[in-house]
Amino acid sequence: MSRYIVQNYMRSRVPKITDSATLGEAIKMLLDEGSNGLIVVSASEPDKVAGIVSSRNVIEAVVPDYLETDRSLGAFEAEDVFLKRVKEVAGSPISNIMTTKVHAVKPTDTLMEAITLLSDKGIRQLPVVDDNEKLVGYISRTDIRKALGDAIKEISHSS
Repeated sequence: MSRYIVQNYMRSRVPKITDSATLGEAIKMLLDEGSNGLIVVSASEPDKVAGIVSSRNVIEAVVPDYLETDRSLGAFEAEDVFLKRVKEVAGSPISNIMTTKVHAVKPTDTLMEAITLLSDKGIRQLPVVDDNEKLVGYISRTDIRKALGDAIKEISHSS
């Protein structure tokens, strides 16, 4: 069996939150976990992936709609607009902002499959699911960097 497969680098402790959580709860969990993303699971099926909420999703939720069309106006906003906007959206359900089209890998997939998805889709992390689509882990770009380091060590020892 290959050494460079997902199960050898994935994390089994998954930073996850239920789809019934609020944006404020997601922000707190992102900070507590030191993560840029959370796997969103269904409240009724806690092992089933419902989506992903990323720091990018959160930031985009805070930007008012009128700034979406002309972001340069952000420079003219009063300082307190940020706090007011966070207060407005903190109670919003994450189901309104999460990404629902989620790409996942299986533990037996090669790291090349995982990095191709990460690169091609421009994403930072992937849920790892078993054959029944049950969440069993997660792999991020940080985990891939560790594998790259191992590969570099292997190459240098074999030279």
